[in-house]
Amino acid sequence: MDRKGLAAAAMAFVMMLSAGACAQEQQKTTFTGDKTKEPEYQMNLNAISPSAYGDVEGLDLEPGTYISIIGKMEGTSYWNAVKDGVMQAAADLNEQLGYTGSDKVKVTYNGPAREEDIDEQVNILDEELSRYPDVIGIASIDEAACTVQFDLATENGIPIIALDSGNQYQGIQCTVKTDNQDAARTGAYKLADEMDKKGDVVVISHDSKSETARERVQSFQAEIEANHPDIHVAEIIYCDMLDDIKKEMAEEENKGLKEGERKVEKEIFSDTDAVQYVMAQYPNLRGMFGTNASATQMALESIRQAEQARSEAAGEPETNGDKSAKPGKETGGDESAEPEKETGDDKSAESEKETGGDESAEPEKETGNDESAGAERDKNRDIDEEAEHFYEGGGVPVPIALVGFDTEKELLQALESGELAGLVVQNPFGMGYASVVAAARTVLEAGNEAQVSTSYLWLTKDNMNDESIQKMLYE
Repeated sequence: MDRKGLAAAAMAFVMMLSAGACAQEQQKTTFTGDKTKEPEYQMNLNAISPSAYGDVEGLDLEPGTYISIIGKMEGTSYWNAVKDGVMQAAADLNEQLGYTGSDKVKVTYNGPAREEDIDEQVNILDEELSRYPDVIGIASIDEAACTVQFDLATENGIPIIALDSGNQYQGIQCTVKTDNQDAARTGAYKLADEMDKKGDVVVISHDSKSETARERVQSFQAEIEANHPDIHVAEIIYCDMLDDIKKEMAEEENKGLKEGERKVEKEIFSDTDAVQYVMAQYPNLRGMFGTNASATQMALESIRQAEQARSEAAGEPETNGDKSAKPGKETGGDESAEPEKETGDDKSAESEKETGGDESAEPEKETGNDESAGAERDKNRDIDEEAEHFYEGGGVPVPIALVGFDTEKELLQALESGELAGLVVQNPFGMGYASVVAAARTVLEAGNEAQVSTSYLWLTKDNMNDESIQKMLYE
C-alpha cells in the first residue's frame, strides 16, 4: 500500500475511535444547547459529603465483582428509595466500565419483611456470606448483633461497610448515613417553637436497639434539656417494647375484677391504644416526636384518635376517630356519665353546667361523696386549663404539635393539612448510591472515610411544593 493509502487508513481508524468515544460520552450525558442535562437524581448525589461518594468515575472494578447490600427492610418508601439508589449506582458503574453480560458488576439489595426482625436479617447475612461476595454493606437493626457473622466475613476476606445505622463491630470499613445527631437536634428545636417552648413532649422511637434510634433520641433529649427549660421530655415510647405497656394496661383493667369474671389480655390492645395510654398520663402534653416514618405515623394516628375521643367526651360531633381509646382518662372525664346526659336528667344537666361541662364528676356524685366530687371537678378543671391548646380556635387546629422523620404518602398529606408541623427528610437514594461507591472503594482498597454524610432537609407545608424540595422527596 502506498503512502497515501496508509495515511487514509490511519485517518479512518482515528475517526472510528473518535466516533466510539463520542458515543460513550453521549451515553453518559445528554446535551441541550450549551448545558449538560443532569440526571433527575443528581440533587440527591450533590447532597453527599464527601462528594466523591456521589460519583462512580474511576472505580475500575474487575468484571464480575459482587457487592451485596442488606437493608433493614423492603417495601417501605424509605427502603425502596435506598434500593433505587443502590441499583442506580450499579447501572452507572457498569455503564462507565462498559461491562455487559457476565462481566457486569453484580449488586444486590435484600432486606427482611419487618424492620424489627433481627433474626431474618441475620439469616439474610448468612445466606450472602455463603455466596462469597467481594464486600457486604449492611444497615444493622441491632447495633450489637452479627459479631459472629462479621468475624466469619473477616476470616474469609470479605470486608464490611455500614449504611443507615452503624454497628459496634470494630472492623466496619465505612459508615454511610444521615448525621442523626444534627437531624434530631433540628427536629427538637423546630418542635419547641411549635409548642411555644413549654409543656410536655412524648418521643416515639422506632426501636431500642439500633444506633439510628439511640442517636436520635439522645440528641433530641440533649437539645431540649440544654436550650428549652420549660419543655419536659415526659416519656420515650419504644416501638419494640409496646407489649410491656399493653401488659400494664391489662393489669390495670383487671384490678377491679370480681372472682369468676373474665380477665383482659394484653392482646386486645392495639399499638395506638398503648401510645394513647401513655399520652393520657400527661395532661400538659403539647408535642410529640417520631424518630422515623413508622413511629411518626403511629404518633399521628394516636393524636387523631385521642382528639376524637376527647371530642366525643365533650359531646362534639363525631369524627373518624377510634372509639377504642379511653376518653375518660385522656380528658380527666368518665364516659359513664354519658347515659345520664342522654336521659335528659335535669339534675345531671345542671351539674354539668356548674362544672363547665366536665362529666367526670358524675360518678362521684352518685356515691354521695360531695367533697370527693368537688375535688375531682377542681382537678379536671386544672387539666382542661393545661390542655387549653387542644381547642384553640374552636377545636379546629391539631391539638398536639407533631414533628417526625421521613416521608410516606400519609405523612405528606398530614403535613399539607396542618396535622404535622414538619418532617426531617433524609436522603435514602443518596445513601444507597453512596453505599455502593463506598463498597467499591473498599474492594479496590482505595481508602474510605470513616463516615459519609448523606444530608437531610427540613420539610414544612410552606416549602413542600418547591421544585428543589420535590426532587428530594420519596413516597
